[in-house]
Amino acid sequence: MKRQLRQRDERGAIAIEFMLTITMLLVVFMVMLQYAVKVHAQHVANAAAEEALAAASAYDGTTSAGQHAATDYLDRLGPGLTNPIVAVTRTATTATVTISGDVEQLVPLLPVHVTVRIQGPVEHFVEAQP
Repeated sequence: MKRQLRQRDERGAIAIEFMLTITMLLVVFMVMLQYAVKVHAQHVANAAAEEALAAASAYDGTTSAGQHAATDYLDRLGPGLTNPIVAVTRTATTATVTISGDVEQLVPLLPVHVTVRIQGPVEHFVEAQP
């Protein structure tokens, strides 16, 4: 008795492999794009925090001046951060600015949050010594 070898029908296998490959490439591309948006939001928050720190740590600066500077800067830059929260504190020696917010979500089920905190000395007037 002779056995006949049956050949498998592999029609359409390449189309399925192609779709799986394209899907994985699309997921990797979206994750990379989400990371780029997060880095941009981090830079926006950092720049706004530096502006707020400069206003709050100035010789005649206040916490409300720092808050106003950060809010204005974030408004001028556009939608880098959504729902930004600006917190400015000032003591006799240091000023601290914390900015946090959400990043636009491109990948479902992957929320991204950014927080930046910077601290600097408060300017003081020092009289010249003769």
